[in-house]
Amino acid sequence: MTSFRPSKIEQFAIEAKLNRFFGANIYDRLFLGFEVVEVVEDKLHAWSPSEHCAAVIDHQLGARVAWIAQSVFNRPIRQVSVLVRGLSHNGRAKPV
Repeated sequence: MTSFRPSKIEQFAIEAKLNRFFGANIYDRLFLGFEVVEVVEDKLHAWSPSEHCAAVIDHQLGARVAWIAQSVFNRPIRQVSVLVRGLSHNGRAKPV
């Protein structure tokens, strides 16, 4: 199983591309505090500062976020999973 955590530069690149693609209004409403935690195989795991933002990103914007992440990481991203900051993506009690 291949997994990695993005560097700070890759995180900044994701943020910049999200801001450019969605525009300042949507970015400021949904993506402030958005952080990519890791990429496992072809699945991106991320945190969002609120439950509402996590749900909207996960269910409505996930495909577009995956497309943007593919361009930054230069690898296929097929699925996006966004949780509230601090929750674990793999079922453990502590954050990833």
